[in-house]
Amino acid sequence: MKIKSFRLSEDTQKQIAWLAHRKGVSATDVIREAVADMFHREVRALPGFVLQEDLLLLNGKPVIHCSPRLLAELPEDLLSKLREGTAEPAETLLYLILNAARLKESLEYDAALLRESLGFDLKPPSQRNEQE
Repeated sequence: MKIKSFRLSEDTQKQIAWLAHRKGVSATDVIREAVADMFHREVRALPGFVLQEDLLLLNGKPVIHCSPRLLAELPEDLLSKLREGTAEPAETLLYLILNAARLKESLEYDAALLRESLGFDLKPPSQRNEQE
């Protein structure tokens, strides 16, 4: 394992020492736990897809309907992430678009919700201009 050094304020060093003593662990354990907690909070704050039957939910709202055939073509690790709610939206959308094109299936999705939640639209610019 590579050793890293960081410059910490005196207050931060005191807080780490206090936490280590209070919890009966090392300073390394305190830092490891603090970083893990911060990381998990950030991951939970990101918009993520969750698979419920044949619907992908984004922030609890149904956004994409997937046929059983399309879902069957997704990699098992992505399906696991979708069931857990940890799938990254960009990766998920890329797989869905590529598989839908390969299978010659259309995707049913809520364009407004995608745009609102993720900041982009799946429609070509020419079609967006016609509807707006």
